[in-house]
Amino acid sequence: MNEAYTLIRGAGLKLTPRRREMVALFLQTQKPLSPLEVQDHLKLHFRQCGLPGVYRNLETLADCGVLFRVVGFARERSYALCCRPVQEHHHHHHIICSSCGKVGQVDQCGYHVGMMIEGFRLVSHVVQLSGICDSCVSKEKEGFS
Repeated sequence: MNEAYTLIRGAGLKLTPRRREMVALFLQTQKPLSPLEVQDHLKLHFRQCGLPGVYRNLETLADCGVLFRVVGFARERSYALCCRPVQEHHHHHHIICSSCGKVGQVDQCGYHVGMMIEGFRLVSHVVQLSGICDSCVSKEKEGFS
């Protein structure tokens, strides 16, 4: 949690009670959450909790590296905790279990800013990987036994 707080403060942002609660929620669940799920949780702790404010805070936490944006089917948006510690904060991607929502990190990447691809000079990229985690694979195998 302190790593997330360090990122927030390092971005010049205030560590508000709502942001603290959002970080705690993502640490507790360890899976992607939609803005509505976050709002439902925050409503338990704060009298007023509008969806625009939830979106702003989620985007702010994503911009400073605490969360990352997950794009699902039908363009559904959710957010998940970035699992990279602050001291090791460098270029990486995430893999999400399409069965349980567990998030992992992938350090290998064949792309870098400035490389040429099909006549384009790469200026940035976003990669989202989906798979099945070992735990879910084991559960599937048990179901077939």
